[in-house]
Amino acid sequence: MSSVPVRDAAIESSGWTVPGILHARSLRTPDAIALRQLPSAGGEWLGTTWRAYREAVATLSVGFRKLGLAGGERVGIMAPSCREWDFAQLGVLAAGGVAVGLDPYALDEHLRELARGCDFAGLVLAQPSQLDRFDDALRQRLRFVICLDVAEGGAAGIVSLEEILAETAAEEDWNLAQADATATIIFTSGTTGEPKGIEYSHRQMCLAAAAILAAYPEVVEGSRLACWLPLSNLFQRMINLSAIGRGAQTYYVADPREVMRYVKSIEPTLFIGVPRFFEKLHAGIEEVIAQQPAWQQELVRWALSVGDRRARAKRAGEPPDLLLEMQFAMANWLALGKLRNVLGRALRFMISGSAPMPVWLLERFHAMGLPILEAYGLSENIIPVSLNRPDCFRFGTVGQALPGSDVRLADDGELLVRGPGVFSGYLGDAGTALEVQLDGDAYLASGDFASIDADGFITLIGRKSEIFKTSTGRRICPAAIEGRLQQVSQVEHAVLFGRSRPQPVALLVVSDAAWQAGERESFTSLRAQVAAASEPLPAYQRPAGLLISAQPLSIADGDLTSNLKLRRQVIEARFAAALRDLFVLLDDAHGAAEAWSEDTRNFYCRS
Repeated sequence: MSSVPVRDAAIESSGWTVPGILHARSLRTPDAIALRQLPSAGGEWLGTTWRAYREAVATLSVGFRKLGLAGGERVGIMAPSCREWDFAQLGVLAAGGVAVGLDPYALDEHLRELARGCDFAGLVLAQPSQLDRFDDALRQRLRFVICLDVAEGGAAGIVSLEEILAETAAEEDWNLAQADATATIIFTSGTTGEPKGIEYSHRQMCLAAAAILAAYPEVVEGSRLACWLPLSNLFQRMINLSAIGRGAQTYYVADPREVMRYVKSIEPTLFIGVPRFFEKLHAGIEEVIAQQPAWQQELVRWALSVGDRRARAKRAGEPPDLLLEMQFAMANWLALGKLRNVLGRALRFMISGSAPMPVWLLERFHAMGLPILEAYGLSENIIPVSLNRPDCFRFGTVGQALPGSDVRLADDGELLVRGPGVFSGYLGDAGTALEVQLDGDAYLASGDFASIDADGFITLIGRKSEIFKTSTGRRICPAAIEGRLQQVSQVEHAVLFGRSRPQPVALLVVSDAAWQAGERESFTSLRAQVAAASEPLPAYQRPAGLLISAQPLSIADGDLTSNLKLRRQVIEARFAAALRDLFVLLDDAHGAAEAWSEDTRNFYCRS
């Protein structure tokens, strides 16, 4: 596939700078609504026009320079998803600086390490108390600290963002940055170690936005998009930038846990999420169905079966069957339309990234008329590598490569990528990372085993760093097996272990309610569901034992990244003692088949 990037007139008119995209958009539709946000006290969504957006960025650009920000210097931004986050980001960029998104949920030690590597000139924070998360040496070097919270903005040495925005908007020196100047530094997720910094230029960010817009022409001027993932998340930031290029409206939801509360009033055109969100959404729908009278449950099940038959026919490219279409019209009117309305009436499709989605769950949502399209990207390549499109998708794959991304497979099956979005080395490594990350033909080694079919659809097999061998020499790809175990309704998280063991074992994290019920019945139902979910797997891939735990995995404890990826090494270290106990139980052929640990809220059993 050609590595020539997608061309987009709106992006090209920006001069290939991020503030330039906003500048061009504000001239095209100055009085249209760009952003919507709820006031802190609640109430109706408040709108910001493209003209006002541009004026806020221009004002902040001057404000940052007055505070001493010089070209190429870095500013860290740590706040919930809100319009002020984007104001600050574009203001920094328009002043010639580098905007660095900081994850509010990051561990303090990670945050301090990132700050030391970036050597910030200033910080933009939600509250002054967040400054305590940085070490003294950094705080003393900072030239300025800006606070989003007006109520707390008067603390010594801290400037209120609202005070800067109250100054008269200034247009001079707009777009100081050059297209190939650094615009941002993002960090890898840190699933296998310390997060690493990656620099990207304005041009690369613009190319990524152009590629996204070309892939999703359904997003048009005035479309509505929900911004609810942390803006330290690169994909969320790129979606927001794409919204500027296309003139779509961005609705900010500050607390990710509240997104389902507001999504119906947002009525998004498309919705982006991560697999864990869609799993919880499905579980919530199932719970609501289970609470209905028996006749309504039967009606919904019938409607879903009709929707599933129609969805399977469409995926197979079969011509419409008149009887099936008539049944679907009835099913849609009676039930499926109501299920879809959970996410608003305007939703066309959803996008999932960061981890594989179970195929059964993709098929379930497609039966409702809500296709979830998986996309695939790497921190080390700002342009998405591949994605499924509404008119061209294949469940179980991450779609076809985007223009601008050349892909091929290495001899061992690892996916290799090359193109203008590929990074040039990790921050502070002085280029040495390139020698490790790129092969002789300048392709980026993705770290993922994959296959590519005759139509160019890419199927991910598993991360090289996560795949392990059993003592019998069998190679285990944990993600695929974990996806099956996640089908079990009571399971919050499933994590597979078993390196150098005869067979893998599974950690199953359950809710408090499931734990209480399980104590009375030794998890009979859950174990039966696990056995059923594992049945299609080859014998060597089925978990030989289960560690069922009520100890939750969380971002705060470092078990999960901010986009809910598993930090396997952290989880394995945390449950090391419990896993040893499980292995002892499995190795004793004549011992007990199960055991409880009330102190740690763990249950061990043979499968």
